[in-house]
Amino acid sequence: MSEHILAAIVTLEHELEALDQKRGDLESAIRALRKLADEGVTPNGRGRRPVKRGRPRKQTNERTKRAPHRTAPRSLPDGAGAAIVTALRTKSPQSPAELAKALKLSRATLTYQIKPLIKSGAVVATGATMNRQFSLPPRSKAAKEAP
Repeated sequence: MSEHILAAIVTLEHELEALDQKRGDLESAIRALRKLADEGVTPNGRGRRPVKRGRPRKQTNERTKRAPHRTAPRSLPDGAGAAIVTALRTKSPQSPAELAKALKLSRATLTYQIKPLIKSGAVVATGATMNRQFSLPPRSKAAKEAP
């Protein structure tokens, strides 16, 4: 055999030994990861939450933590209810966007402020979502006839 062939054989045998070493390292890493997976540890180092048996926990947000049993209607800031009613007297019915723009409020604030008025009957809401309109309740015959 020529020396070049013998040198190639020696090189390939060294590469084979290196591959065997690499294979052993990879198998070791796989075993370690399997052990972690069995223990419930995720790759970011956090473990899975243990499964609790029994009644499911009630989900809460910050508002319900502060006032969990609120039954009374929300109170309006001074004049907010009157401003909404006045705007509806000017033009009725109005969409939430129109009313919020007229009062220079955000729509979320308007919704928060108008809910107690709807509950009390001072304002009537008609339609659903896209066709929502706010207006004043119809007057009775006696109120219409009075000057």
